[in-house]
Amino acid sequence: MTERTPVPEVELPRRRRLSPIWALPIVAALIAGWLGWRWLAERGPQIVITFQTGDGLEAGRTRIKHKNVDLGTIERVRLSDDLSKVIATARMDRAAADHLKETTRFWAVRPRLGLGGVSGLSTVVSGTYVEMEPGGGGDRRAFEALEEPPVVRSDVPGRGFSLKTQQLGSLSQGSPVYFHGVQVGEVMGYTLSPQDRAVSVSIFVRAPYDELVREKTRFWRSSGIQVSAGADGFKLQTESLRTLALGGVVLDTPPDDQAGGRAGEGAGFTLYEDPVAAADDRERLRIRYRLEFPGSVQGLQAGAPVLLRGLAVGRVVGLRLEYDVARGEIRVPVEIELDSDRVQPVNAPPNGPAPDEAAARRVVAALVEKGLRARLASGNLLTGQKLVALDFEPNAPRPASGDPTGSELPTLASSDLESISRSAGAVMDSIAGLPLAGLVEDLRRTIQSVGGVAGSPDLARSLAGLARALGSADTLMRTANTQVPALVASLRGVATAAQGTLAAANGVIGGTSSGTPDLAGVMKQLNDAARSFRVLADYLERHPEALIRGKTGDGR
Repeated sequence: MTERTPVPEVELPRRRRLSPIWALPIVAALIAGWLGWRWLAERGPQIVITFQTGDGLEAGRTRIKHKNVDLGTIERVRLSDDLSKVIATARMDRAAADHLKETTRFWAVRPRLGLGGVSGLSTVVSGTYVEMEPGGGGDRRAFEALEEPPVVRSDVPGRGFSLKTQQLGSLSQGSPVYFHGVQVGEVMGYTLSPQDRAVSVSIFVRAPYDELVREKTRFWRSSGIQVSAGADGFKLQTESLRTLALGGVVLDTPPDDQAGGRAGEGAGFTLYEDPVAAADDRERLRIRYRLEFPGSVQGLQAGAPVLLRGLAVGRVVGLRLEYDVARGEIRVPVEIELDSDRVQPVNAPPNGPAPDEAAARRVVAALVEKGLRARLASGNLLTGQKLVALDFEPNAPRPASGDPTGSELPTLASSDLESISRSAGAVMDSIAGLPLAGLVEDLRRTIQSVGGVAGSPDLARSLAGLARALGSADTLMRTANTQVPALVASLRGVATAAQGTLAAANGVIGGTSSGTPDLAGVMKQLNDAARSFRVLADYLERHPEALIRGKTGDGR
């Protein structure tokens, strides 16, 4: 039997243990994985923001902020395919993911200088950044950036309204909205409607002032400068410089019992040009009348006031040209509206019926019977604008009864400068129609005849005779002046002698007891004669010319 050959035993080497040094890369890989997972878990979504310009945007550096807290970074900036816009790709933080909604807004914050003020000055040092304003609605990842920062942030409480106007004027985004001089809101923006060509202005009124906007609230433009003239002179009132530059809107609400209900969000109103237009548009009883003025109505325009004794009671609503085929005449009828509530009734019966159009027309008809007439008057001498003036003319002719509806008011000719000029022109035309040439020729012949009479010999002889008569009269007066004193002295002597004789006679009579009545009578006559001589002497001394022309009727 053969012996087996023993199989050699192979001694296997012992397996080495894992070296501890391998733990370091494992730990590093685990840490890196954990950090990567955490980075992925905290990484926010990627969004796209479209800008009109890339001014100040830099990839990897421009930050997206909200209330000055970083929420993301712009990673890439490129142009659109048609090169019309700038498309920025941004990575947002996870904290901002829940606020990327349909109404979320973005805009670039840069230094801006405008009429409304200066903004974004901090970016001069820190650089341009993108501001994010969270919104609501569904999730969204593509946005269109705003060209200008919004006037009012979405988190400001208040309500927005829409104002409709035909002209935007000086209003712009950021124009203030005032109530009693206090700014309560701003103009958000405006759009032009291609259908009715009207401008829709969006405004925002902050809380709690938005409660002032009611159904009967009126809005009008604030021009910034108001000029008024009164008995105390001219007054100039100005708003703030911001209002002068940007314009403004003024809102006014009637008392609570007339204001109506609370206006809802986005309610529409009319934007008036001034407070007068806003007041005229309130619900009033307006009565329309037709006027036909003699002559031209140049300077009268729609909107011109209608005054009654200097106070506004209505306005002109229209003018037009008419051709009367039957009469072959051109007429210019003027349509006016009278506000019945501008005249307050007094001494009216209490609890009477509410005034209606028929009652108001009866009142106007009664005033017409008392002389109420309309005429054109100058409203502004510088611009030549006209207005309609109503007043009472006691001697005005009665109006014709050809208007059965009572919708036409009688008129009178205007008394302004133009009418005076037309009257003066008519007078000059009448003078021009006179036969002035014949009148001048007759006057020339009359003057020649007078000249012939003045040069005739008969007139010369008559004048010579008159001169001689005047010379004789002068000689007589000089003679009288020399002789009158002697005559007066003689008369005084006669009067003295007569008085002496009378005294002697009285003595004789008084000493004789057997005097007779006839002698007393003689003595009385002598006394009267002496007195007459004395009076004559005094009169001739004062009036020596009486010797020539006698005594005049006034005692001279």
